[in-house]
Amino acid sequence: MGDTIEQPGPLTGKSDWRKFRCLELKNGITVCLVHDKESKTTAAAATVKAGAAADPRAYPGIAHFCEHMCFLGSEKYPGENEYKKFLSQHGGRSNASTSLHLTTYKFEVLAEHAEQALDIFSNFFVSPLFTKSGG
Repeated sequence: MGDTIEQPGPLTGKSDWRKFRCLELKNGITVCLVHDKESKTTAAAATVKAGAAADPRAYPGIAHFCEHMCFLGSEKYPGENEYKKFLSQHGGRSNASTSLHLTTYKFEVLAEHAEQALDIFSNFFVSPLFTKSGG
């Protein structure tokens, strides 16, 4: 992958059979992929290097607000609840959290629907809509 830098994976125990691959994309986003050949689901997480400490004084909570807004659609997938609906229809779920310095987004879905879920997920970071109705 020409525009990515391999990153160290998480610390794991000797009994952990899963494979982890963490990458830093050209735009600075870190992506952690987890492979478990026994699992019926696929999971992915992306961490953005911005959190509550990056909030301007005039807009406290803006990082957490943006975390929620990203889930509400993108140019490619403009439906406000399209992602949540897709995941729930395909045995999946998602979550996100904003800490002081990071915001992490993650999802899990039945493996046969992972490619579509990852496409919807990745478009949050490429072209989010941030619509008035979402706020």
